[in-house]
Amino acid sequence: MSFGVPISDELLDAFAEKLAEHLRPRLLSKPALANLLGVEPRTIKTWRAKGCPGHRVGKEVMYDVREVERWIERHAA
Repeated sequence: MSFGVPISDELLDAFAEKLAEHLRPRLLSKPALANLLGVEPRTIKTWRAKGCPGHRVGKEVMYDVREVERWIERHAA
């Protein structure tokens, strides 16, 4: 689609990234988060013991993807 106004690839990439953030679920279960991040669920359990943020919802702990990504960035070795 053309709007007659050139848009840089960088701007399109930034827009696509922001849109993807808003479309993905905010809270994920441990298995879903592990799948998204490409790690084993036991890794999420280990991270949680080390302070990875999670939110208890009933009997389950749910994870806010954005909070976990920020936690990973702060704790990456």
